[in-house]
Amino acid sequence: MGRSACCGLLLLCLFVLACVASALWPAADEGAAGGSRYKIAYATYLGGSAWDQAREVIPGPDGSALIGAQACSADMPTTPGAVQGQYAGDDPALGPGGVYGGDCYLARLSPDGGRLLAASYFGGSRQERNVYGMALDRQGNVVITSATRSPDAPTTPGCFQPRYGGGPSDWLVAKLSPDLKKVLWCTYVGGSGDEFPRGGLALDGEDNVVVVGNTNSANFPTTPGAFARDRRGAEDDAAIVKLQADGSGLVFSTLLGGSKADGLMGARVGASGELYVAGHTQSADFPVTAGAAQRKLGGVSDIFLAELSKNASQLLYATYLGGRENEFAEHRPFLGQDGTVLVTGVSASPDFPTTEGAFQRDLEGQNDGVLAKLSADGKRFLFSTLAGGSGTEFFLMPTPDESGNIVVVGTTTSADFPVTADALQKQFGGGGGEGGVAGGDGVLAILSPDGAELLYATYLGGSGDDLIRSVALGPKGEIYLVGNTSSENFPVTPGALQTKFGGGTGDAFVVKLVPR
Repeated sequence: MGRSACCGLLLLCLFVLACVASALWPAADEGAAGGSRYKIAYATYLGGSAWDQAREVIPGPDGSALIGAQACSADMPTTPGAVQGQYAGDDPALGPGGVYGGDCYLARLSPDGGRLLAASYFGGSRQERNVYGMALDRQGNVVITSATRSPDAPTTPGCFQPRYGGGPSDWLVAKLSPDLKKVLWCTYVGGSGDEFPRGGLALDGEDNVVVVGNTNSANFPTTPGAFARDRRGAEDDAAIVKLQADGSGLVFSTLLGGSKADGLMGARVGASGELYVAGHTQSADFPVTAGAAQRKLGGVSDIFLAELSKNASQLLYATYLGGRENEFAEHRPFLGQDGTVLVTGVSASPDFPTTEGAFQRDLEGQNDGVLAKLSADGKRFLFSTLAGGSGTEFFLMPTPDESGNIVVVGTTTSADFPVTADALQKQFGGGGGEGGVAGGDGVLAILSPDGAELLYATYLGGSGDDLIRSVALGPKGEIYLVGNTSSENFPVTPGALQTKFGGGTGDAFVVKLVPR
């Protein structure tokens, strides 16, 4: 082939790629009329040569963004003086990303997304999973939790449990200084079986740390007077632990569950210290309470919501939410000032109990996303809706804005997901991993406070697999999004920290959207 022909072919390829990018991503200066409600302030990869995923984001008052993640890559960037400057985990080549290998990874991005202000690994010589919860105490210290398989995690003198409990994994809870240069305390929590924290953590008014998840240990450390001290079946029970603010001991610890598998996906602390939790259960004998919104298990697995007293000695309410197939709650619930609770998740039930006037009452695909709001007394769902297309979806992180509109994020494999006319990305970008669990495009949606109207919805992704894991809102309507992507054409922006895909099977990403 001659030189001119080669040049012509190259120009044709570049033209095709430009057309694809233009179709997915409108021009940045496209007007509000007929254009997008939001524009991308910055978007960056955050990943190395293996598998990496971001799970948590907290905006700072200066516009910076604190990111909690898992890294299987030994070549992630760290900053001078970081708690842990080098990767310490297993070789990720032992197996799939997220299953073998991994340290926790923390990073603080500059307000423009172009620089790392601080970054550190955190973990032992085996494996730490994602930062499954992250919060700031009153001094701005960073509290995190993860699951660990490392017998040499960096626990500190005087902590509650300095040694690994045994079994496949323990909970790991730690507090780091705001600059990520010092471990203030770090402790295991676990028995001789398998423990896994999920769905975030919460701090009470005194900076005591509430961590939730699941355990199958017969000797999980519970406390006298707790609601349930003994595991009820042969499978996992949900577990709720409150650690003292200095990590030195338990305020309380209780189990919660029935005779089959139960697990928690998040907790919130009420103004008077009450605990609100959401999870999922396969137990027909889960301890639901009199007058609950749904008294009986609907199918194979249901979502559940519960409120416990401030010392976890009493179950104030508990209810199922589900139809005849599978429902799962997802990371994590939101507690309103009036005591109402928002929960997100996924449903595969054709008879999922939606409410009159809900945005979507019928299952459209194999799975649809779920958004529901429970009354303060736990006796009725103020609304319950599905949202999805002909593929699969799940939603996470219900987060109301200042008007009460509810922001949710997640993933979809549906090319017909109901995006709105002002979407940032109107067309499905690609992907479609197994079961939609890690495949498809990221999705961002905003529903009205009553769950009756879809106010905004957009895809976010490239031609690979994309998943938005977490969302946080800024004071001027900014939307911070984090997750993971295998798309080499994810819409990163010029000047961002990392404009090229790092490699491996996936990178973390960070995106900041601003209103037009």
